[in-house]
Amino acid sequence: MVDRNSFDESIIKQAALSLREGKIVALPTETVYGLGAVCDNQQAVNRLYQIKKRPTNKPFTICVPDKTTAKKHFAVMPPFGYRILDEFWPGPLTIIFYAPGGEKKIGIRIPSHKLVLAVLKELGASVCLPSANISGEKNSLSAEEVEQIFGDSVDLIIDAGKSELKVPSTVVDLTYHPFKVLREGRISAKDLMMVFFRKRIVFVCTGNTCRSPLAEYMLKRRLSEIFPYLEARYDIVSRGIISLGAQPAHYEISRILKEKEGIDPSSHISTKLDKDMILSSDIFIVMEEMHKDYIIKTEPTAESRIFPLRKFLPSEYSQDIIDPISKPVEVYEKVYFLLDQAINELIEWL
Repeated sequence: MVDRNSFDESIIKQAALSLREGKIVALPTETVYGLGAVCDNQQAVNRLYQIKKRPTNKPFTICVPDKTTAKKHFAVMPPFGYRILDEFWPGPLTIIFYAPGGEKKIGIRIPSHKLVLAVLKELGASVCLPSANISGEKNSLSAEEVEQIFGDSVDLIIDAGKSELKVPSTVVDLTYHPFKVLREGRISAKDLMMVFFRKRIVFVCTGNTCRSPLAEYMLKRRLSEIFPYLEARYDIVSRGIISLGAQPAHYEISRILKEKEGIDPSSHISTKLDKDMILSSDIFIVMEEMHKDYIIKTEPTAESRIFPLRKFLPSEYSQDIIDPISKPVEVYEKVYFLLDQAINELIEWL
């Protein structure tokens, strides 16, 4: 038996080689044992259908080693999809969504079992990994059960002891609005709903040291004081469109936050807005038009989720929020004044 946390690399290489050669390999996961075949080897996949006695019109779940690979298998998902991906992967969750092109559905999973992840990384290919059972019958929770059910029809069985969770993965279909749980496992529908309801708001400026962190901290404080029940419904962050190399909040912004809001922003570190954050966010509040342009250029599907901060200003103050860097103190004070007006309106909008 192989230790799931400390295993010989030769076992990983043997399993990967067997899969690469088109063989069927029984692999342990944290949920139940699975039968693996390389997805791109149609002969191996056909054999997997035969062994499991599974109708060929029921596609297999595909297992991949990391989130970057998983995202390539999907068309652009709603923001909630990326948040549950970040929350529960690797882990006992299968996500169903459209493949690129939007014509067919595909189910993806990243197991958390270290051994199967090592095999996937060594193999460098996606693996069809349905549960190790005859279709419709009980799942295999050990290598011994796999052998009893399938015998010599499986080419290699990796024995890593009893399955930890002993229940299949939760299966969620994101092609329904907002989603549909097809099978509930360790991750409950309530767990998924909690992530769905917590929307992500991103304030965007240029370097993420002045305007956007100021807006982030102001909104967080005011929500907690005025509408505390709303605080748990929003994940509020700030980002910049350029990288300044992990800088703190500008000293004038720190001063304003301490003096006017009673907030210490010393924990703030500037962060560039990347594609992953764009895909997983529900609302973008931008300070200038160029920030909107950056988001759309990075991910065109995000356009409908972008709002200029001036939208939340009274008509007499409606304007872009200019960058105060290298400008007099009065400019920082004006930025604070405009944000003060906008944040109060934004809270009402939320």
